[in-house]
Amino acid sequence: MTDVEQLSAAKRALLERALARRRAAAAAAATAIPRRTQPGPAPLSYSQQRMWFLQQWEPQAPTFNGARAFRLRGALDREALARGLRTVIERHESLRTVVIPGREPLQTAPEDWSFELQVVERDGALDEQLRALSRRPFDLTADLMLRATLIELEPEEHVLLIGMHHIAADAHSDRVLFTELSELYGSALAGRPPQLAELPIQYADYAVWQRQRLQGTLLEELTAYWAAHLEGSPALLKLPTDRPRPAVQRHEGAHHRMRFERELGEQLLAVGREAGVTFYITMLAAFSTLLYLLSGEEDIVIGSPIASRNHTELEGLIGFFTNTLALRTRLRGNPSFREVMARARESALGAYAHQELPFEKVVEALRPKRDPSYNPLFQVNFRAQEAQRPPLVLPGLEIEPLAVDIGFSRFDFALELELRADALAGYFEYDRDLFDAETVAGFEDDLRALLDQIVRDPDVQVLAIQLPHGRRGRRRTTGTIGRRMAK
Repeated sequence: MTDVEQLSAAKRALLERALARRRAAAAAAATAIPRRTQPGPAPLSYSQQRMWFLQQWEPQAPTFNGARAFRLRGALDREALARGLRTVIERHESLRTVVIPGREPLQTAPEDWSFELQVVERDGALDEQLRALSRRPFDLTADLMLRATLIELEPEEHVLLIGMHHIAADAHSDRVLFTELSELYGSALAGRPPQLAELPIQYADYAVWQRQRLQGTLLEELTAYWAAHLEGSPALLKLPTDRPRPAVQRHEGAHHRMRFERELGEQLLAVGREAGVTFYITMLAAFSTLLYLLSGEEDIVIGSPIASRNHTELEGLIGFFTNTLALRTRLRGNPSFREVMARARESALGAYAHQELPFEKVVEALRPKRDPSYNPLFQVNFRAQEAQRPPLVLPGLEIEPLAVDIGFSRFDFALELELRADALAGYFEYDRDLFDAETVAGFEDDLRALLDQIVRDPDVQVLAIQLPHGRRGRRRTTGTIGRRMAK
């Protein structure tokens, strides 16, 4: 008798449905995304449309600004750099696309556009200068969605700041940008034509295809899954905060950077391998456990981005393809950490199988009560990856990535981790209206203690995990964290 035949009828049915979804996803990925047959303005993608409407509420806010900074040492060819960036913008329509306002806003890529690499001198503290430059608002109806500034430090030392609005680019877009810019800069120095393949489609082609695809039976099935997955989930994760929640979110935030030794990351990898889960799932389970111990809430919903580039045509495009998944992990019953990993894995696999439904459509379908003081469905975000992001490489230059803290937070609290060659590193992003810097520094101590205990004993029950500052959520009052802990 095979392993499948030994399963109960219910489990066989679940397996068959999972396999059917996998076959459907594979069939969808095998279907080429065509170029548009009608030129001219096109609809926004669902993600773009939601971002457009959110931007209208706070047009001057840097909420969706993305910034990448690099220290460049060596003989920099400014013209080659500017020409390379200009060519990237020319290749990718998303970076020169503007929004035509209206009840149903449209996108178009004007033929008349210009790009200039801004060159400035250092002005005061470098961190503050980078923050100020990164916070400059984008006019989505007129601006290029990529801007670049070169800060002169010494004759052969500069800082390059590249800013892109999230409506035009996601995290995977960095890989495309860096690869193309490296080739364009290197080919200019060598006096040869750049070796870049022609792009099969542009972002607007994807937006048209997405809207044609997400309708009918597929839309109904995806919506039904997310409605069931999030039914009865808490509207708000009540973390213990230093101050009462303001009536309207300002998204004023900060980063608290963390760096743990590589050995800890390798131990966490081993814990995950033994349990049959990825590094991502291990860290999702750890973060869910931390939130449970901090808040006392047994039902945890965390937002997490997924690349959503399941078609070959999208791999080499700069654009906003990332979707956000609402991952729900229940911790009732004082489970072991190994059981929390299993629960997190089940939640994530279900979400992956239904990732095509844009988060905007999930919110639209569930219609949660809107409150301007917090985000709908989840208020905490998470990202973790086992490999370091690809670096920017420009021939003849020594390049050092620099951290840029723009000073905002899209969420109450977020964790981003990356297992690098020399460390497990990342940061907490937090809302400064809710948390003090010293409180978040304490959360780092709590996270470190939790990780140490689960690598020593993955079967530890979550309520047996000792945090340096105690389990705060079970002592919630109207006072500050410090006063809660003292009571």
